[in-house]
Amino acid sequence: WTGAIASAELEIEILVSEAKTISATFSLVQSNEIYYSSGDIVPIEPVIFYNRKLDVNGVKLIAAGEIGGQEAVPNFWIYKTARVFKLLTDIDGEDIDANSQLNMIKTLKGEIGWHQGRPAGQRIARGGGNEYSPNFLDDNRNQSYPGIEAFEDALALDDMVWYKNIDSKGTGDDDINEIIEHILHTLHRFGVRGGVEGSTEALNIEAEEEDITNTDIFLAMKEAYTNGVFGIEGYGGDINNRDAWPVMLKEYQYLLTYGMWEFSEFWDGGSLSPEWNDNARTPSGILANNPLGYALYNKYFAPVISKPSKEVLRTIFQDNDQGESGYIPD
Repeated sequence: WTGAIASAELEIEILVSEAKTISATFSLVQSNEIYYSSGDIVPIEPVIFYNRKLDVNGVKLIAAGEIGGQEAVPNFWIYKTARVFKLLTDIDGEDIDANSQLNMIKTLKGEIGWHQGRPAGQRIARGGGNEYSPNFLDDNRNQSYPGIEAFEDALALDDMVWYKNIDSKGTGDDDINEIIEHILHTLHRFGVRGGVEGSTEALNIEAEEEDITNTDIFLAMKEAYTNGVFGIEGYGGDINNRDAWPVMLKEYQYLLTYGMWEFSEFWDGGSLSPEWNDNARTPSGILANNPLGYALYNKYFAPVISKPSKEVLRTIFQDNDQGESGYIPD
């Protein structure tokens, strides 16, 4: 036979000179560009508290507009948040396993995994909940901001990223902590759990839905508590309080990551003790004092989340809102 096997118009022409049986096998080749994407800010219409969105590497950023007596979150803060998501999902990062990270991003998008059908979102607002009148986080928020609950329920959401957090001193390092801690909460819960094979079971923190006492993440957290690495007084002080486990486990993952990255210098005074013992601020310290956490990080976190450069972060986040995001939309 003679003919073309490919064309720009997706048509194939085959001329057969004699009777033949021809079978063809086609496979769909999907570009990673639909997963590793850098969207631009676009308006949300109609406005439902949030008035802008930006899609980046599987996560939908949603930002509060001028509402409830507060000014809108500035665009530059949305772009800085998006840039940090890019830095933490860098396919070229050290120790990254491309297939596992792609699974993480597909999980974030809600395409596969335990929250399939609900893409991960990252809420961005200004100051704190009480800085809005009425507070958009209280029990009456749907009456105050009609439609906000249905809008948020369509997304897999965790913590806020605050612009000018009420507890911030306005320093670049404060901004780095604000963004990275809460982005990690989103990535850990809705993406890392789904990246490496076995992570859906190992990293389950949804204690209200099923028994998690034998999961890798719970056992690592409990070891950290028992060994005096992880202090839980800020979470009620009772390691057996099942209702507090999801928050404890969420914070434990962030603190473990900071220790493995040696990021304690971003904390005020370089320490978060007694919540996180100073003896676990380095990988060697974690290996010695929380070996289950050390193994957990290397098995499930390191292959999918890339450690950002401290120098790059401090270029983006400078005191008093200085510094450029460096974010470039596709």
